[in-house]
Amino acid sequence: MAKQTKHAAKAKETRFTKKDAKLLPKLSLFFFDRPRTTAVLCILLFAFGLLSYTTLLKREGFPTIDIPVASISGAYFVNDPQKVDQQIVKPISDTVLKADGVKSVQAQSFANFYSIFVQFDEGVDATSTTKLIQDNVSSQVTLPTQATITYSVPKFGATGGSLIPIDVAVSFYGLNQQTTGEITSKSEQFAAELKAKNLSLVKNVQVVSPFEEAVNPLTGATAEVQKTFDRFGIRADNTNSFYNSVIIAVEKTNGADLLKFDEQVRDAIADMNKEQTFAGYSSDVSASFAPNIEENISELQRELLIALVAVLIIGSIVIAIRASIITVISMVLVILSVIGLLYLLGYTLNVITLFALILSLALIVDDTIIMVEAIDAQRKRQREPRKAVEEATRKISRAMISATSTAALSFLPLVFVTGILGSFIRALPVTIISALVVSLFVALIFIPFFARFLLLKKNTMGEEGVKELAAGVEHRIAEFIAKPMLWAKGSTKRLFSVGSIAVLISFAFIGLGGYFATKVAFNIFPPSKDTNDIQVALNYNPGTSLPQAEAIADQSDKIVGDTLGKNFKQASYYGTANERNADLQISLLSYNERKERAPEIVAQLQKNLDSTINGASVRVSQVDVGPPATAFTVAIVSEDRDKAFVLANDIAAYFKTLELTRPSGEKAKVVNVKVADPAQIARVDGKQRVTVSVEFDG
Repeated sequence: MAKQTKHAAKAKETRFTKKDAKLLPKLSLFFFDRPRTTAVLCILLFAFGLLSYTTLLKREGFPTIDIPVASISGAYFVNDPQKVDQQIVKPISDTVLKADGVKSVQAQSFANFYSIFVQFDEGVDATSTTKLIQDNVSSQVTLPTQATITYSVPKFGATGGSLIPIDVAVSFYGLNQQTTGEITSKSEQFAAELKAKNLSLVKNVQVVSPFEEAVNPLTGATAEVQKTFDRFGIRADNTNSFYNSVIIAVEKTNGADLLKFDEQVRDAIADMNKEQTFAGYSSDVSASFAPNIEENISELQRELLIALVAVLIIGSIVIAIRASIITVISMVLVILSVIGLLYLLGYTLNVITLFALILSLALIVDDTIIMVEAIDAQRKRQREPRKAVEEATRKISRAMISATSTAALSFLPLVFVTGILGSFIRALPVTIISALVVSLFVALIFIPFFARFLLLKKNTMGEEGVKELAAGVEHRIAEFIAKPMLWAKGSTKRLFSVGSIAVLISFAFIGLGGYFATKVAFNIFPPSKDTNDIQVALNYNPGTSLPQAEAIADQSDKIVGDTLGKNFKQASYYGTANERNADLQISLLSYNERKERAPEIVAQLQKNLDSTINGASVRVSQVDVGPPATAFTVAIVSEDRDKAFVLANDIAAYFKTLELTRPSGEKAKVVNVKVADPAQIARVDGKQRVTVSVEFDG
């Protein structure tokens, strides 16, 4: 009986020749036969990946991108938007449009100020082209001597787009109702002292002044006019308070780690807040990517831990506990190797790369599990560990390469996306493709090495040494699935019947998928179920003065503080609020610590503001992925402003009575219709236009 069993075991062994050993099995066996070399290589990869993650790889908010835009702004104190438009904005716009590489020019003229936004073609260097435009305007346009003009290339920073680099925004505010002028003067002193500390990671510190100086053409005297205002809100001692404030922009040195830079700035301003020099004032960091980076790093670590535990548990049930341990070690090796590779490729640990690493967790597990399962299957059939590795690699290596190549190629087109979007998201496909390729090599090189010590022991080789919890369940499922094909075996009619039924079932699933697809609402940027940031956007009525705008904003701020209560963390306008609009960026208590979800908070705050605020339209929204929701806009292009406004008012009246039906059958209600302010003159590509904006519910 024993001889028969031995003979049967030998019969089950797979026989193969040297011709079967292809390139990939040779690669696996090369490292399998050299355990010391492979162990050293494995330790080096672990150590380098861990060092890259903890020390070498710099942390930043988003990838550094060059925005192909420029800003031209200034002041001309004539208290007449028509003169500002005709004497400054129109001649500058016409000259800029003639420059090579300019895609569009948008301009606005106000009573004493103007702003011109220039968009370049993709691939155009904004800095050098802006310098060329400055030379052209200087030589071709004769501006009033009293007018000021500033050229700048906007930067993407902690507060969004800004004319100066802002890696950390510090809100400097008065505690005793000081005026904006007093706060600005004191903030200059604060910024100078912070800069004088010569912090190792700080490149520059400057105040974002709410004032602008220019010469009055009537008197010839220099005048200073306030252009913007700011408020900073913070919860302290169970009370929500808003203060008049000024933004101080802090720029980090090139290549500085954002988390260390943020910590250095916070420590410095905390010490300065204690100084008697700044008694009656205080400062706080109001904008920084560092908290988001820390949250994303924690999320990556948490997701990795969850994935490893899930693989360990499921693998232990379906394959074997030791096979699961191999899979877990391999996944950690893949992630650390990819992090090390990102460092070598010059990338940083930012929001995009962290998201890509989290996404990669679901992809890298395929190669590792396939290889582990293949080796585990061969150990049941082989008596020698080396033969088990060779046969396992020979059977599944081509399938692994095909699957990995297909997945990698599906992300490859994203590498070649150009423009701002390409610069922004390129780290995503690079990280995912790197993870897929690394996972393939780890599966071929290191999993056989790990299996040598954990899975392919002499006492575990062969059928009799294997006992799995899920073996019986797998066998019954396989038998059930195979029954129709076994029944049809040998009969053309039966095979045709089974095949036809399979095709019909496939089309039925396709039809069901198409049906449910029609029921799913399309939204390229769907709102999240919860978020830690919301926004209150105030759009003031035409003719609103800056003091009136500040009063309305203060009223809105009080409602925000009262409504949010303990869910409020801090808020700021980032120094951009003016007499036309004011956008309050609000940070909520983390959704891990509060009961109410952001959509509920938004709805309640919108209701309270709508019932109280007069003189401005209010829109409360979540700060989610993608751009903020914007109004539907109709533009009337004409140099005759009087007739343009007559038509605009007629269009506005029509929209107020308009009823639309969404594809879902739901009625869309018009909640706000707004005609452009007559006190402002807008031009696009040199042509005057009057706009009508329409906002819908939902």
